[in-house]
Amino acid sequence: EYTQASDIYGFGIIAYEICTGFPPYYDIAHDEFLAMKICKGLRPRSNYKIPQLIFDLINQCWDADPLKRPKANKLRELLENLYCYSLKNSVIDQFEEADEINKKLSFSTVQSPSSSTSTLLYMTHPQAVYTSRLLDFKNLPEPKNADNDDLEYSDSLRMDFTKLDINSKDERN
Repeated sequence: EYTQASDIYGFGIIAYEICTGFPPYYDIAHDEFLAMKICKGLRPRSNYKIPQLIFDLINQCWDADPLKRPKANKLRELLENLYCYSLKNSVIDQFEEADEINKKLSFSTVQSPSSSTSTLLYMTHPQAVYTSRLLDFKNLPEPKNADNDDLEYSDSLRMDFTKLDINSKDERN
């Protein structure tokens, strides 16, 4: 079921991709195991620096509790305030700091012949699927936010996948 809360989560994912240049979870399979890891608190990670105010807003959108995510009108208000605040305060400094840090990162970049901009190179996992689809998962764990020990794609997100009953609604139609 699509909800406003899921749209807000999706907005956070899109904002992450715009800010980092990386699609979410590009380096891992998009399967039932990823769904379980997301329920256990996994969120997209990047070495790319994002201004703290933007990062905080993205994390609010990703809260495991849909009731704690901002509503659409509140999100619009937050973005407007962020824009107005950026005109006269530290948001511009945060963007400049992030740009400096990102320029120094050891990403592999390729210079486009027709452009002066650089493009980040990365390998997408062969099972990373970026199409919208409604999945019907049964027995998913209660969603939770990651703590500091769960911030990487790691064994800290271990779970028993043998009890997961998974059916894609696309497969049943």
